[in-house]
Amino acid sequence: MTPRASTLAIMRRPTVIRRRFRLCALAMAVTIGTLAGCTAGPDPGPDLVIKQDGAGGQPPSTAAAPPPLEVPATDLKWSDCTDETVARFGVAALPAGITLDCAEFANSVTPGVQAVETITVSAVRARSSATPAGAPPLVLTSGTDLASARTLVSLASGGGAALLAGNPVVSIDRRGTGESTPLDCMTTLERNTLLSNGFGQAANDNAERERRIVAAGASASDGCTETLSPHQVQFTTNNAAADLEELRVLWGVEHLGIIGVGNGAAVALAYAGLYTDHVARLILDTPAPYGANAQTSAQQIADGTNAALRTFSDQCRALSCSLGADPAATIAGLLERARAGDVGGLSDTDILLALTTAIALTPGDRPNVIRTTADMLSKADDGTLGPLRAAIEQARLLRGSDGQLLSRCNDTTEPVGQNQVADLVTQWSQQYPLTGSNAALGLLRCSGFPSGDATPTLGELPVPVLVLRGGGDPINGPVATDGVNGALVGAGAEFSMLTWEGLGYSVLSHSDCAGKAAIAYSLSGEPPTTGACPA
Repeated sequence: MTPRASTLAIMRRPTVIRRRFRLCALAMAVTIGTLAGCTAGPDPGPDLVIKQDGAGGQPPSTAAAPPPLEVPATDLKWSDCTDETVARFGVAALPAGITLDCAEFANSVTPGVQAVETITVSAVRARSSATPAGAPPLVLTSGTDLASARTLVSLASGGGAALLAGNPVVSIDRRGTGESTPLDCMTTLERNTLLSNGFGQAANDNAERERRIVAAGASASDGCTETLSPHQVQFTTNNAAADLEELRVLWGVEHLGIIGVGNGAAVALAYAGLYTDHVARLILDTPAPYGANAQTSAQQIADGTNAALRTFSDQCRALSCSLGADPAATIAGLLERARAGDVGGLSDTDILLALTTAIALTPGDRPNVIRTTADMLSKADDGTLGPLRAAIEQARLLRGSDGQLLSRCNDTTEPVGQNQVADLVTQWSQQYPLTGSNAALGLLRCSGFPSGDATPTLGELPVPVLVLRGGGDPINGPVATDGVNGALVGAGAEFSMLTWEGLGYSVLSHSDCAGKAAIAYSLSGEPPTTGACPA
């Protein structure tokens, strides 16, 4: 393999670099620039209707009022980037009255250590014409699922617009992803092999795919280590939390209100564990697994996303969509043909990635989204692959960057060996027919990659927590929410949970019921009674 430039060489000879990873000199301090990133979300849904059912965590405390949210004493240098964002992502124009502002700030590559190198962290602020002047901001992160800025625009374009009536929301792209020092440390072959779970033009039995994944993972790990050393394990959840802490310090406030969506909930919880005294609000929106080992995390997501695809199939059938009388069977058949190399060279992994991304993020009313997604799959089943190829390309851009892959590996604990995966493929394929095989093979992507520090165990939290459970989340599924609730219970935390059974990524991006509940929580620090938001 061609030798890859070291980090220091990258700093000395920027004109010959093919990698996008960059470390900025500390003397440059904070560079303010333009950032883009986002996507439109679906319809906002009905008004606030909370059904009280008595479930959830401990009742909100009345012993001590949570600290208030604060207006930054020293703000970032924001510049309007609404048009740039829309153009960059090719999304529809944002709803009238929604504006986006962009800025950047710097943090040490190694938080807590006065290092020479820094990373650039990108921020996007969303406001609406209804956002009160001088209202304190909430901070949003979606971790490695998507660039946080993209999740923010889904929120601002859908049900989350209700939240903007109370507070501006500032998204922070997780380091190494989106526009926060994006990484480029893998070859095209390595990246494609990992993203397709070892799919190739010949011999696509599981054993051969496992071999390819392990080989690509080891090679990519060597390349990323060579490019990033000695900072190859500085892209963890804990370090992402440290970037939020740097923002708090720059703002000159004592506390942050944080919205963690999906994997971003892990960043929010890590912040609560590491910087407990600086938490004012904590909203966990369809949280991904927290503190679980690799096998448990993968199984929870396989279970939850399989359930979301079953929900999609049931709704598709009810709408008489183009996938026929049994949409789940049609999807399963298409994936099986892809595994055999019979869908124009497209892998089953890429088809699943495109399908779940389309369900998660396509704007518009749900029936139209379901029909449009079904048409894409039915055309592919008939041999017309153009729409599916375009969807795969877009899904990879959104969810398959080098920074996302590396960060997930940095966060992996107790990795699963190749000798265990074959049994898991068999077992999970039976338990989760649409997602199990893919999830099991994906356990090998981090072969050879180093892991960073484990996320902190949660101690006593100073504020009640609002948990939003999305029953039809196709990226992480709802199963991990139960594990996160268990962690909150174990920490003695007070929390309330609102459940939304609709189909899509991020409850706040779809349900104005959740948005209004979040406004009330941001104002008072007391979440609503556990219940349900209408679908």
